[in-house]
Amino acid sequence: MLKQNNNYYLRLLTIFLCLFLITSCSKNQADKSLQVGQPGKEKISYYTCGMHPSVKMSPKEYKDGQVSCPICNMGLVPIYKESQDKSSHSQERVLFYRHPDNPSITSLSQYQGGEKFIPVYESNQGMAAFYGCGMQGAEHVFLIQDVSEMTCPVCGMDLIKLSKQDADQLVGVVARVNIKGQEAQLAGVKTHTVDKVNLYKEIRTVGKVAYDPDLAITEEEFISSLVALDKMKDSSIPEIKDRALNLLKSAKRKLKLLGLSDQQIKELEESRQVHTSLILPEEKMWIYGNVYEYELGWLKPQSKVKVTTSSFSGQEFFGIVASVNPVLDPKTRSVTFRAQVDNPDLKLKPQMYVDVVISTAYLSPRGELMVLGVPKRAVLDTGVRKIVWVQKSDGLYEGREVKVGPEAVTEVNGEKIKFYPVLKGLSQGDLIVTKANFLIDSQSQLSGSASSAYGGAIGQEEPKGSQTN
Repeated sequence: MLKQNNNYYLRLLTIFLCLFLITSCSKNQADKSLQVGQPGKEKISYYTCGMHPSVKMSPKEYKDGQVSCPICNMGLVPIYKESQDKSSHSQERVLFYRHPDNPSITSLSQYQGGEKFIPVYESNQGMAAFYGCGMQGAEHVFLIQDVSEMTCPVCGMDLIKLSKQDADQLVGVVARVNIKGQEAQLAGVKTHTVDKVNLYKEIRTVGKVAYDPDLAITEEEFISSLVALDKMKDSSIPEIKDRALNLLKSAKRKLKLLGLSDQQIKELEESRQVHTSLILPEEKMWIYGNVYEYELGWLKPQSKVKVTTSSFSGQEFFGIVASVNPVLDPKTRSVTFRAQVDNPDLKLKPQMYVDVVISTAYLSPRGELMVLGVPKRAVLDTGVRKIVWVQKSDGLYEGREVKVGPEAVTEVNGEKIKFYPVLKGLSQGDLIVTKANFLIDSQSQLSGSASSAYGGAIGQEEPKGSQTN
């Protein structure tokens, strides 16, 4: 019995010794990490939360046990001090680039015409300063030596001197971040050069081959009123002539309400022939379909239409959008359109269901087909604004606020890629990040440099006096 008790106490003592050694090793390891940092890295500056960059804990606070975010309880991550033996310019912002042989030639891009320009940093910009006219956009901001009696070449307004912060705001820069080349390579950062492209939209919907006797009857009434008005032109009784004119206006109004365009009504007035294809198969048939409210911006007369039907698998019928109904259906939030398509061999019959694809090209506000475009995956939508990361030089990335048009499609190497037309914020030739931009964005949040990019949602305290119910 005594021997068994001795063995029990011996095992208990062994367990306590093991626990003591493990605790001591963990504490020494933690102290060591706080003193010299991780292998190959510098000392820890502070600890922060990946979700709440405004949280900052000193190494002492972390050592004392504050290892979790007080907001979301996630584990804190270390932020290391920058190395002191790096190049003096490695973390410095590049203001612009100058030609290697002619300093008077400058550019915001490092490569121009196949030549590599020399970066000019904040510390060696000399007497040059930012000037602008106060209008937003990179085309209104300049970094030049002297602006005595100089005006903006874009809008003609007088130039005034700007601070770096004001210049960034006008250009649309919301954050900057440095990521080493090796880190960017490991993360798989990929870039794309902003250029002009052709953009289009495909709207897919279902439709039906028209069987519309009401419209056919209204067209007949319109033609009859035209004939009656012609007969009454020489009438000596003004009341009869006015009545015939009113009947014509009424029939024309009904045609518009049923969806015919002014051009179609004019053609009907000239031909004076009812569209019998509304009730019988002919060489050209009407297709009725609906498009939802959010797609109305793309629905335009003369847009190309492709129609298929399960009755004739593999065969396609082509035509154009002829008219769009002026009235929105309040129940379905959609609008009816009419397309006229070719009907070889009279295969399409009234009341037949079909699949419809409408293809519409995007036009710039100036009516141009070729527009600046960026891949959809390059745009980070914060809910308040849209951000694109632009590579300014090796390792330096600049968050740029952009304004884009509706989502569209373009073909790249035979593949359909979703694109946005660029309305503001980027220039042709800019090198933008299309892959791993979330990594760059997260890095900027950890450094606290992107708080303003999110409309104050990150890193700002709740306004005083607000209460949570």
